[in-house]
Amino acid sequence: MTRKIEPRFARKVLAVSVSMIGLAGFVNARADDVDEETRRLLTPESEIEAGFGNVSKDSFKHGDFTGLNQSGAYGIANFSIFGRDKDDARYYEIIGRNLGLDSRSLKVEGGRQGDFGLRFEYSQLPKLFTDSYQTPFVNPGATSLLLPPGWVATNNTTGMTNLAGSMRSFDVETTRKAYSLGMTKQLVAGWSAVVDFKHETKEGNKLIGGVIGSTGGNPRAAILPEPVDYTTDQFEAIARYITPRLQTEFGYYGSFFRNENSALAWQNPYENIAGTAWGNPAVGYAGGGFGQLSLPPDNQFHQIFASGGYNYSKDTRIVGKLSFGRMTQNESFLPYTVNPGLTVTTPLPRASLDGKVDTTHADLKLTSKLAPKTNFALGYRYDDRDNKTPQSQYLYIGGDSMNQPLLTNVGQARTNLPGSSTKHQVTAELDHRLAMQTKLKLGYEFDRIEKTFEAIDWEREHTVKAGVDHRFNEMVGAGISYAYSDRDTSTYDAAAPFLASYSPLYWGPMPLDQQWDNVPTQKKFFLAPRKRDKLHAHTHVSPSERVDLQFGVDYNNDDYHDSYFGLREAKGWVANFDASLQASDTVTGHAFVSYEHYGSDQRSSQLGAVKLNYLNPGYDWTADITDKTFTFGVGFRVKPGGKYEFGGDFSHSYSNGEIDVATGALIATPATPLPDVVSRLNRVDLFGRYWLQKDLSINLKYIYERYSSKDWAYDEVLPATMANVIGTNQLSPDYGVHVIGITASYRFF
Repeated sequence: MTRKIEPRFARKVLAVSVSMIGLAGFVNARADDVDEETRRLLTPESEIEAGFGNVSKDSFKHGDFTGLNQSGAYGIANFSIFGRDKDDARYYEIIGRNLGLDSRSLKVEGGRQGDFGLRFEYSQLPKLFTDSYQTPFVNPGATSLLLPPGWVATNNTTGMTNLAGSMRSFDVETTRKAYSLGMTKQLVAGWSAVVDFKHETKEGNKLIGGVIGSTGGNPRAAILPEPVDYTTDQFEAIARYITPRLQTEFGYYGSFFRNENSALAWQNPYENIAGTAWGNPAVGYAGGGFGQLSLPPDNQFHQIFASGGYNYSKDTRIVGKLSFGRMTQNESFLPYTVNPGLTVTTPLPRASLDGKVDTTHADLKLTSKLAPKTNFALGYRYDDRDNKTPQSQYLYIGGDSMNQPLLTNVGQARTNLPGSSTKHQVTAELDHRLAMQTKLKLGYEFDRIEKTFEAIDWEREHTVKAGVDHRFNEMVGAGISYAYSDRDTSTYDAAAPFLASYSPLYWGPMPLDQQWDNVPTQKKFFLAPRKRDKLHAHTHVSPSERVDLQFGVDYNNDDYHDSYFGLREAKGWVANFDASLQASDTVTGHAFVSYEHYGSDQRSSQLGAVKLNYLNPGYDWTADITDKTFTFGVGFRVKPGGKYEFGGDFSHSYSNGEIDVATGALIATPATPLPDVVSRLNRVDLFGRYWLQKDLSINLKYIYERYSSKDWAYDEVLPATMANVIGTNQLSPDYGVHVIGITASYRFF
């Protein structure tokens, strides 16, 4: 990471800023013609802030999204410059934030209000995943990962004698940079136009699992650094037409994604296992061969749309939108295997997926004031996803680890399933004021979704809502609302995708009760029947003009009443309290507290070699997950009105995740609860400002952040902890960092 402004970025800032000088000139030329009070009303206050700060120690986690991950000094540069002309409505804005960090942003905008506007924006954001990741591959970040010379390959990690000594550190991080240009222009007779373009790049690495193996019994894996080199271009053009009664817009939106890397290959660190043939043994060790996986492919999305609103009368309005889109993906397929030593007798059926999905969206909403105390809204929404990707049969090679079977061995012949869906939604809402201080809200929603190549053909859901808000007096108000949803589906057929993707020559000889590839009675939660309860209650108390108190509770319960296997129940509740206090004209304070509790219960079965084990409860296993989060904070501000002001905030957050696993009596190795996942965060923010003169101040800021966490998925996984997966030596984040900054600010109009 660097905290210096990149030369290319600096030149862009300079060029854009210089281009705005003309706009600044005519605005400031008139500044002396009006008094200060008028200037304050016409023009927002501008400010330029510059200085330096210091970070006490390195911390990758602390620098996530902020860029403050390295110890030492860094530059502070922020500005917000505004200009307005009271005569011809010309304006400009130049806003820069965090220009001394990797989380910098810049916005330059100007034009004439009601006529035209021009806008340029730049933003940069670092995402820091981990700096404790380690890998045995000698060239992390490359698209073809190689093992060190003399690597000792065995069929599990315990026999890799040079594994621990070969681990090398590698920072896993990405940086996103985005440039955007925009223009607005008022045309004749109520028409206007908007054009926006955004160019975004994302570079770096993230983690992905690479697997070699041909069946459920012999896979071997490593956690790999996946290279990221993405480019996304987005373009939008809109034409608007507005009259007092009619408002419409017509437009086009396009998104174009490009990945400079099509695949990631890695040298196989394991030696041959029964049922595999890694291929290409000429790499100098017993294992031989490579594994390869595809990376996100290039793709495009195009959409045309129209929307509008019409005021039928002073009490009735109609709004709607219609859009048609198309997603395409035509990246060339990778070969069946990257290993030339493996036999491939049947070529790919197609050169590429030729993916094509058409989308259609339509919605219409009518709102009307039926009576002086009654408002009504009726809406309809239609969403259709028509997947026109052609189907083909692929005779795949399992995990780059086996010769391609003959076509007669149809167990590895699979057909892709281009799923489509169509959704209809109807909503109705009624607001009625029962009395001057009481409002009643009623609502109903109906959803129906039709699907293809899923375990269900359709689902429908009814939702009813009711709520009441009441103002008891000038100091106290409260409200409560409740919603109940009931989702039903067609008969759940877990085997349907299995039968559709495999050849009948493969599953036809199987017994009817074994024609599936997963527990047939295990339902995916998002496709299963469900009853949902949602409750929200709140109160607002203002005992005086100086005190404001708010309290709220939310409760949610999802009951998958028809699921014996799968997610069976998920429930949670959140309570929060907020308070603000104006102790005097110069001292204010605030505080907040929240507690969140979430739990879920799920069940499945250990199949093993006998597929029908799921019929015996002795092979069942359950997992109960509970997450608890507690957060509170306090803060104050002191502004005496003289030459100084100061304040501070303190916040604390604690979360604890529990996973309790239980196994049936017939499972050979009983499960034990997993260790809790815990995180704690304490943060102190202090600031002070001293005014040297009316428009010039010195500012001090201090931050202390203490974060600790424990996650068994990191802390208890050394390179050889798991026999079939190479561990990464990653550690849960744990840091304490002090940050101090001093700046000078100049404010002007």
